[in-house]
Amino acid sequence: MASAKKNKIIDTEKKLESGLASFVERPVPDEDEVEDFERAVRREVKDREIDSHLLDVYSDKKGKPVDVGRMKIKKKRHPLLSFLRKLSFFALIILVAYFVYDNYIDKSGDISAMKMSLSGPEKVIAGEEFTYLVEYSNPTKYVLSEIELEMQYPDNFVFVSASISPISGNSGYKLPDLQPGEKASFSVVGNIINLPDSANLAVARLSYLPGSFSSRYTKESSVSTIISGLGFSVDFESASAIFVGSNNELKLFFSESPESLSAGDLSDFEIAFSFKDGSGAEIDLATSSVAIASSTNISASSSEEVKPFSVSKLAPYVWQVGGMRQGMDRQEAVFNYNIKQKIEDFSAKVVLRRRIGERDYIFWEREIKPELVSSDLNLTVFVNGSKNDQPVDFGKELNYSINYSNKGSKTYQDVVIMAVVSGDLVDWSSADLGGGIKNGNTISWTKNELSELSDINSNEEGEINFRLKMRPYDVNLLGQDTAISSYAQYGVGGKASKGEGNKSNTINSPINSDLSLREEIRYFDNDNVPVGSGPLPPKVGEKTSFRVYWILENNLHELREAKAVFSLPAYVSFAGKETTDVGGLRYDSASRQIIWDIGLLPVSRYRAEASFDISISPSDNDRDKILVLSPGSSVSAIDSDTGGLIERKTSAKTSKLEDDDIAGLNNSGRVQ
Repeated sequence: MASAKKNKIIDTEKKLESGLASFVERPVPDEDEVEDFERAVRREVKDREIDSHLLDVYSDKKGKPVDVGRMKIKKKRHPLLSFLRKLSFFALIILVAYFVYDNYIDKSGDISAMKMSLSGPEKVIAGEEFTYLVEYSNPTKYVLSEIELEMQYPDNFVFVSASISPISGNSGYKLPDLQPGEKASFSVVGNIINLPDSANLAVARLSYLPGSFSSRYTKESSVSTIISGLGFSVDFESASAIFVGSNNELKLFFSESPESLSAGDLSDFEIAFSFKDGSGAEIDLATSSVAIASSTNISASSSEEVKPFSVSKLAPYVWQVGGMRQGMDRQEAVFNYNIKQKIEDFSAKVVLRRRIGERDYIFWEREIKPELVSSDLNLTVFVNGSKNDQPVDFGKELNYSINYSNKGSKTYQDVVIMAVVSGDLVDWSSADLGGGIKNGNTISWTKNELSELSDINSNEEGEINFRLKMRPYDVNLLGQDTAISSYAQYGVGGKASKGEGNKSNTINSPINSDLSLREEIRYFDNDNVPVGSGPLPPKVGEKTSFRVYWILENNLHELREAKAVFSLPAYVSFAGKETTDVGGLRYDSASRQIIWDIGLLPVSRYRAEASFDISISPSDNDRDKILVLSPGSSVSAIDSDTGGLIERKTSAKTSKLEDDDIAGLNNSGRVQ
């Protein structure tokens, strides 16, 4: 049954009524009306989205809409054209990069880019062979030709050989062509004979032609080498004042140094003297080859012939020295010289040199300017038998002698002789003044003390002796005047007189470092732990071992060539177990000596220690005897500041073990 659709009439006339009543009376929309409404809303949203996208496309940089009517529309490029354009851009970048690399980074096109360096040792000892090395390379793309090298050696350089034969003397060389990327080197072997601490500059200059260029290019490099030493030590003694017409001594001492002599070094050389013109000097060698040390490092079993140290005269004022070697004992050469007349500003020079060809290479020198004294009554002071400057030791006795001699024709009457000894370390309380009278630091003798001074006739001479003692080392002495200065003067008529014409030579005596060696022989150590073995007291036919301890102490100066020596009695054996905190300890079976080679001992090293074992196996003849285990060890060293030889010796040690309190409780030391 068909239903008739009713037409609804919607009243659109605006009502003036409002409020709740009008709202309630408003009709409710049906489903079709709601669907229509939703469609309309979706269309509105879609239209707005389209407008938004169009606005993004057709807007200027400020976000405002663009007038489409005025827009200029460009045609889209063909993809091939875009690719070609990008390719051209990248090609341009590569071209620019290549230009920068070729001209600013890659040096193969730089004709002056050749590399060259000269190298050599920073330090050498005089006469030691070494090598100068020239290294050069070609980083360019050109062949480097006509390469020439000029070496400028130090003044005292001695040429030995080169890797390429020179074309000009020993300094000009023509080197092979160098291909691109190729490296090469050149070497020169030689040595420098010069004064210690001297700086020796070497320069290498290399020139070349690059490729087809006609201009020469030059590279230069240099190196400096210091002479660190001679391979041996030289010490020197001379008087500060000498008498005209009398003999005077000059001493040279040669010994090992921290830099040992090696093959090709200064094992032989010359001693040469020169005096100021008009001095009328005469000089002769008094003694040589005086061995002061008692041991040597030369093996007794060596079959190689050892050339002895020697000094022989070559010419007036020139002597040849030979036989300098490693392990050599301290050697002494004494020269007497006589100045015939007094001259102003007198000076003399002593040099050590090596003569090669026609040239002298000087590597050590000393100039002396002694005061020349001319007087009819000559006074000469000696200290411990020498009138030269000499170092002295703490706590040691100084034996003085004053020799007086009348070389004139007149008689000196009522003579006063004075000895002046200056220095803070003199112990005047223990002095033996030889009958003289002390006043301050001056000792005087007149005819009242010595009757011989009443008259000193022509050609008459005499001697005055006295003794002084040095104070022992004390840390409170540091900072005081540690040198002793001594001289004598005379007066006549019973009066003292000051001046230079009546003054003797002056002896300056610097103080040696305070070196000491303590030796202990123990069965128990300080912690009461046994370090020995076997019966105690020793028994006949049984072995007993002991530990020997050495404690070395040093104050004030650096020491060199320090060495301690233990000479074994015939019945004592070395048992090994040696230890040391500096240097090396060894046993010389030929001399039956235990030797501690300490070498260089700096001031910062106040104390050094070593130890080793010894043993005895008493025979029946030793029964009920106290055996001497050590006759006393000795230590020697050279003071690096004063050049003086320091020697010390310990007291003898026996089987009573004087230093071991624990062992002494039940040990009489007598062999049972």
